[in-house]
Amino acid sequence: MSTTSATVELSAQPAPRAGLLAGAFRSVAALAGDSLLHKSALSVFDQAVVSGTSFLTSVILARMFVREELGVYFLALSIVYFVRGIQEQLVSAPYMIYSNRRAGAALARFAGSSLVHQGVLLFVTSVVLALLALTGILPAGLQGAVWLLLGAAPLLLMREYIRQLLFAHLDMQAAIALDVAVALIQMTGLIALAATGSLSLTTTLAILAVAAGLPAAFWFVTKRLPMVVSMRETLADFRHNWTFARWALASQLLACTTPYVMPWVVALTHGEAQTGTLGACSTLVGLSNMFMQGLCNFLSPKAARAFAQGGLAELQTVLRRTALLFAVSLGGICLVGFTLGEQIAVLVYGEQFAGTGWIIGILALSVLANSMGVTAGNGLWAMERPSANFVADLFSLGVVIVATVTLVPLYGPLGAALAMLCGTSSDAAVRLWVLRLTMLEHALRREVAA
Repeated sequence: MSTTSATVELSAQPAPRAGLLAGAFRSVAALAGDSLLHKSALSVFDQAVVSGTSFLTSVILARMFVREELGVYFLALSIVYFVRGIQEQLVSAPYMIYSNRRAGAALARFAGSSLVHQGVLLFVTSVVLALLALTGILPAGLQGAVWLLLGAAPLLLMREYIRQLLFAHLDMQAAIALDVAVALIQMTGLIALAATGSLSLTTTLAILAVAAGLPAAFWFVTKRLPMVVSMRETLADFRHNWTFARWALASQLLACTTPYVMPWVVALTHGEAQTGTLGACSTLVGLSNMFMQGLCNFLSPKAARAFAQGGLAELQTVLRRTALLFAVSLGGICLVGFTLGEQIAVLVYGEQFAGTGWIIGILALSVLANSMGVTAGNGLWAMERPSANFVADLFSLGVVIVATVTLVPLYGPLGAALAMLCGTSSDAAVRLWVLRLTMLEHALRREVAA
């Protein structure tokens, strides 16, 4: 190679970098004007209401309870969240995917089937909770809370079921009205109890149940969604849904339950006080998680419709723009978590939460990694390939088990945060790889068919 040619090549090297930078700016500018961002704003606002209510509840309880009581509260809530995850896979996710392919009377019967499926799940949940309470195998501090969950859990789960129905039909205004009503009742009740010195674990769970139950009952009285129950079609719909739900449920049980199981691991190894620390930090980071959850409430039906109506190209467009939106927004939140996390925790919860900066930063990074995995997972769902998620979740489960056994006994809540980051990062990497292979396979099939 001559000196002249080498000089030309060296002088040309900055051009590709400039091109990449310009391309990145163009992508961000296009995203700012994209309809996905605008249409999903209501969904993000709705999740802000839900996450904000949860956050304010945790602040009130952290100020009024000792950390042991706060730990019991988060353990009780983890039971509800665990069942809610099962509910989403068995009932809500199949409805979200298949309701787009029905209309009129067929849709009304499918909605009625979904309601019956939900009722069966609530009955099974109540029976399991009663057995847990009767056997006395749970920690002593949680024993009384389980009896309270017998009444509270069905109402909390029914509220979530209604939310998912509304999301499936992209009725964001109704979802916002439901969640604002819940927030107003819950916060009014908790503040009143705190002001009178009557706030306890029992009264807190009672307020949560009332706040979820009253708006849910009002929705059923005033609902505009027709529901026709046919037992014959209910069974047929369950068999049809099961082909999708079994893989989604397997994925949920393998990897997605880690945030719900981790507080129990911390409680067994380091006690309920450290569980309270992890729960408080997770709730604080949940303010960033609300953006991901809010956008995903819109992304799931949006991706399903994009693939059904526009094919692979339209689905890829939705997923790319969503991933970019997550990277820009949640990446910035990660920086705040690492630099100011401890100061924010002390300001919000008090001095007993000093030294939690690294926990908050790592949990925020885990949310960013999870957002990439969720984006890929929604793409696989839209293509009716939930079984493809199983590979990622199986691999992630192995990573989480090794990380949990190694890190949690040594570092407590910090070890739990690191274990969750290991799980979400490995899950996202494998999901993205599987999604790419699935899309290539789909494109090849279309070429052969053509």
